[in-house]
Amino acid sequence: MNDEFVCAECFNDQGMKDFCNAYAEENECSFCGTKNKEPIAAPLDDVISHINACIHHHFDDPANAGLPFESAEGGYQGSTYYTSEVFDELGLDFPQDRDGRLYNAISAGVDNDLWSEAEPFRLSSDQRLQFSWENFCRIIKHELRFFFLRPQRNRSLYDDEDELFSPERILHTIFKFAESANGFVTLPAGTKLFRARYQPKDASYFSASTLGPPPVDHAIKTNRMSPPGVVMTYAAEDKETALAETADSPGTFVVAEFANDRDLMILDLTRIPEVPSFFAELSDTMEYDPRPRLNFLHNISREISRPIARDDRVHVEYVPTQVVTEYVRTAIEINGQKVDGIRYNSSRRHAATAIVLFADQENLVLDEGERPEFYRTADRWLRLVKFSTTKVTAKNITRWTTPPRTDLFK
Repeated sequence: MNDEFVCAECFNDQGMKDFCNAYAEENECSFCGTKNKEPIAAPLDDVISHINACIHHHFDDPANAGLPFESAEGGYQGSTYYTSEVFDELGLDFPQDRDGRLYNAISAGVDNDLWSEAEPFRLSSDQRLQFSWENFCRIIKHELRFFFLRPQRNRSLYDDEDELFSPERILHTIFKFAESANGFVTLPAGTKLFRARYQPKDASYFSASTLGPPPVDHAIKTNRMSPPGVVMTYAAEDKETALAETADSPGTFVVAEFANDRDLMILDLTRIPEVPSFFAELSDTMEYDPRPRLNFLHNISREISRPIARDDRVHVEYVPTQVVTEYVRTAIEINGQKVDGIRYNSSRRHAATAIVLFADQENLVLDEGERPEFYRTADRWLRLVKFSTTKVTAKNITRWTTPPRTDLFK
C-alpha cells in the first residue's frame, strides 16, 4: 500500500489530469509539492492501477500476446517495447518530474517491463480503418471508378477480406461513424451563405444565376468534392471566408449573400468531437471505444479540406473524396430527409469553415426577369439576398492564408 499522492499538474495528458482531479483525496502532491485548501492529489496506487488498465487495452506481456520466443534468435520474434517506449507511444509524460521519482514509481508499479501489442497478429482498429481507406483510394483511383459494389467475381480486388473493408463498406462506415458522432445537423432556414466571384472590368454580375452555382456546361473544373459536369454550390458563412476560398490574386470581386428558404440537413465535419486521450475514463455503458471512429472521421475531414490545385487538369487524387461526397448526396437519408450538403474546414483561411451544398441552378429562386421560359418552381430554395463589390489586395490574401503564430509567448 502506497501512501503517496499525485496531482493533475504532474501530467500533460488530459485524461490523467481528469482522473487525478476526479479522485483527489489529499491537499498536497507528494511529487511536485503543490498545495491547496481543497483536495488536489489522487492516491498513487489508484493512478497506477488506472494507467495499467489503459495500457492493457493496447499492449500486453509478449508471452500472453502469443509472440514466439527464440533464444537463439535474440528473444521474442516480433515488435516489443520497453515501458518508457509505451509511455511515449501513448503520450504519457511527466512535466514536473525533475528528479524522475514519479516516473520511477509508476514504471515500477505497472505490470511489465517489456510489452508487445495486445494482438500482434491482427490489425488494430485504427490500422484497419486507415488501411481500408488507403485500399479504397487505390481501388477507386486505379481499378474501379463507377461500378465498385462488390460482385462475387471481383473478390480478388479486396486484399484480405477479413481485415480490410470493401469500398462500399468503407462508405457505409463513414456514414455510421458520422451518425454516431452526431455529425448530421440542421442548417436553419435563413442562414446567411456567401459566395464570391471575380469580376473583370468588362463584366457585371448582379443576378442569382450569375452569382450562384454555374450552369452545367460551365462546371468544367475538378474540385475536391465534385468532378467536372456535376454542379454543386460552394459557399461560406461569412464574407471573408468566401473571398479567401475564391481569390488567388488581387482584384475586384462580387460577394453575394444567399439564404436558404428551408431547413437543410448537412454533414458537419467541423464539429467532430476531439479524440479522447488513451487515459480518459470511458463510461461503462459505452458499447465501443470511440477513439478509432473519431480518429477516422478526423482523417476524412482532413482529406476533404486539403487545398485543391487551381488549374484545368483532371486530378485523380480527388476521386476518393468525390465518391464520398456522391455517396452522402445520393445514398444517405436522415429521418427520411436527404442530405443537402457538407460543412468542412476551409483550406484557405485558418480556423474558418466552408459549405458545399448539393444545389444547382434548378434550386435557385430567380427573379421574373431572369427566369427561363420553362421555369420549374418546385424545390427552389436558394435565394439571392444582396450583393456588393469589394477589392481584394495581396495583403488580404496573405492574411487569410497565413496561420497565426503560436510561439509568440514561448
